[in-house]
Amino acid sequence: MKKKLNTAVVIGPSGIGAAHLRELIYFGIKNIGVLGKKYRKNRLEIVKEKNKNTNFFNLKNIQHVKEIKPDLINICSPTKHHLNHIKVSKKISEKIIVEKPFIWINNKKKINPIIANQILSSKNKKIFVNFPMLSLAKQIKKFVIKKPKQLTFYYYTNGKHKYNDIAIDLLPHAYSFVSTLFKFELSNFKILSVKKKKYSWNCEILIEDCLCKFSFKQNIKKKSSKLGFSIDKNSFVREQFLKKGIFINRIILNKTKIIKIRNPMTENLKYILKNIDRKIALINNKNITINSLKFMDKLINYK
Repeated sequence: MKKKLNTAVVIGPSGIGAAHLRELIYFGIKNIGVLGKKYRKNRLEIVKEKNKNTNFFNLKNIQHVKEIKPDLINICSPTKHHLNHIKVSKKISEKIIVEKPFIWINNKKKINPIIANQILSSKNKKIFVNFPMLSLAKQIKKFVIKKPKQLTFYYYTNGKHKYNDIAIDLLPHAYSFVSTLFKFELSNFKILSVKKKKYSWNCEILIEDCLCKFSFKQNIKKKSSKLGFSIDKNSFVREQFLKKGIFINRIILNKTKIIKIRNPMTENLKYILKNIDRKIALINNKNITINSLKFMDKLINYK
């Protein structure tokens, strides 16, 4: 019998962690704890005021996480802390959701997929990685051709990463998007170029007969991110904005046609929460996690 999720903890509640916290509340989890890098006494004041039917715990350390015995732990800390937080969380909870990228250890070629496979194969553990672009790709799939000749995927964010760290942060989005949208064999591709700069990372690769270009930029001074892609002669740009208190997500096709979409972050986290006990969902998520790391390894370590 599937056990209901009653208690969850978010490690790293700022930034993307705030989105995980929001979705746990929407999903109806009654007891939610947060653990940040630094303890802030007033961290949960606003969210408590808006969600009076949820019990919140402002945790000071891992020992306090153990004490509330969470059914689920969401790891949203910086990537460099993921491995340690996963090891600790495995001792506390059977179910874990990790924000992308799953793990990354710099300067050790081919080790990331191996370690990830060991972790994801842990007995009696259900570990999922959040890939929001899976949901975006599924929602716009009917608007694209199946075998394009050229694809460009760009993502410009207000992140603070530099050089290869930009790719470590954003390549999981590109991989999960392209692998879901098309039936490409992404394990076998030819690298045409990789250009690494302080605030940008670009590459061109050939997947089957399709020229794929990934373009990433990060600038901490940007007010908002910009995501878009082009497939042969068609261009797609994502728009996000508030309208009468409602967060709107949509895609603009060729600057004129509006494609309404549901929030990919919400949809993918909701899918994981609903299917966290399903073996096939776990296997599928493990496969895309391992394959994305293999894909990243080849590109990031390319010289």
